[in-house]
Amino acid sequence: MKNRQLHRDENVLFAGYKLPHPLQYKILLRIHTTSQSSPMQAYNQAINDLDKELDHLKNEFEVALARHTGKQQTHEY
Repeated sequence: MKNRQLHRDENVLFAGYKLPHPLQYKILLRIHTTSQSSPMQAYNQAINDLDKELDHLKNEFEVALARHTGKQQTHEY
Protein backbone atom coordinates (compact mmCIF):
# COMPACT_ATOMS: atom_id res chain seq x y z
CA MET A 1 0.00 0.00 0.00
CA LYS A 2 1.35 3.35 -0.87
CA ASN A 3 1.29 5.85 1.95
CA ARG A 4 -0.43 8.33 -0.39
CA GLN A 5 -3.71 6.64 0.40
CA LEU A 6 -3.14 7.37 4.07
CA HIS A 7 -2.37 11.02 3.28
CA ARG A 8 -5.86 11.41 1.77
CA ASP A 9 -7.26 11.05 5.30
CA GLU A 10 -7.52 14.49 6.91
CA ASN A 11 -6.81 12.93 10.33
CA VAL A 12 -3.43 11.56 9.25
CA LEU A 13 -0.61 13.93 10.14
CA PHE A 14 2.23 11.69 8.98
CA ALA A 15 2.46 8.38 7.16
CA GLY A 16 5.61 6.67 6.05
CA TYR A 17 7.20 3.28 5.68
CA LYS A 18 10.64 1.77 5.88
CA LEU A 19 12.00 -1.40 4.36
CA PRO A 20 14.77 -2.42 6.80
CA HIS A 21 16.38 -4.94 4.44
CA PRO A 22 15.51 -5.71 0.80
CA LEU A 23 15.81 -9.48 1.31
CA GLN A 24 13.41 -9.56 4.27
CA TYR A 25 9.65 -9.43 3.79
CA LYS A 26 9.14 -6.86 6.49
CA ILE A 27 7.84 -3.31 6.18
CA LEU A 28 7.64 -0.90 9.07
CA LEU A 29 4.76 1.58 8.94
CA ARG A 30 4.61 4.78 10.90
CA ILE A 31 1.27 6.55 11.09
CA HIS A 32 0.55 9.61 13.22
CA THR A 33 -3.01 10.84 13.48
CA THR A 34 -4.99 13.58 15.15
CA SER A 35 -6.97 12.78 18.28
CA GLN A 36 -10.04 12.24 16.05
CA SER A 37 -8.66 8.93 14.77
CA SER A 38 -6.22 6.20 15.68
CA PRO A 39 -3.42 4.96 13.43
CA MET A 40 -5.18 1.58 13.19
CA GLN A 41 -8.45 3.22 12.11
CA ALA A 42 -6.60 5.23 9.45
CA TYR A 43 -4.79 2.12 8.24
CA ASN A 44 -8.00 0.07 8.03
CA GLN A 45 -9.82 2.88 6.22
CA ALA A 46 -6.97 3.19 3.70
CA ILE A 47 -7.07 -0.57 3.04
CA ASN A 48 -10.86 -0.47 2.58
CA ASP A 49 -10.60 2.51 0.23
CA LEU A 50 -7.93 0.78 -1.86
CA ASP A 51 -10.06 -2.36 -2.00
CA LYS A 52 -12.99 -0.30 -3.35
CA GLU A 53 -10.77 1.39 -5.93
CA LEU A 54 -9.43 -1.98 -7.12
CA ASP A 55 -12.97 -3.37 -7.40
CA HIS A 56 -13.96 -0.34 -9.47
CA LEU A 57 -10.93 -0.74 -11.77
CA LYS A 58 -11.64 -4.46 -12.17
CA ASN A 59 -15.28 -3.78 -13.09
CA GLU A 60 -14.32 -1.06 -15.57
CA PHE A 61 -11.76 -3.37 -17.16
CA GLU A 62 -14.25 -6.23 -17.45
CA VAL A 63 -16.85 -3.93 -19.07
CA ALA A 64 -14.29 -2.61 -21.56
CA LEU A 65 -13.05 -6.12 -22.30
CA ALA A 66 -16.60 -7.37 -22.89
CA ARG A 67 -17.24 -4.43 -25.23
CA HIS A 68 -14.00 -5.09 -27.09
CA THR A 69 -14.53 -8.83 -27.48
CA GLY A 70 -18.16 -8.25 -28.48
CA LYS A 71 -17.06 -5.90 -31.27
CA GLN A 72 -14.48 -8.39 -32.49
CA GLN A 73 -17.02 -11.22 -32.61
CA THR A 74 -19.49 -9.21 -34.69
CA HIS A 75 -16.84 -8.42 -37.30
CA GLU A 76 -15.69 -11.99 -37.85
CA TYR A 77 -16.96 -13.85 -40.91
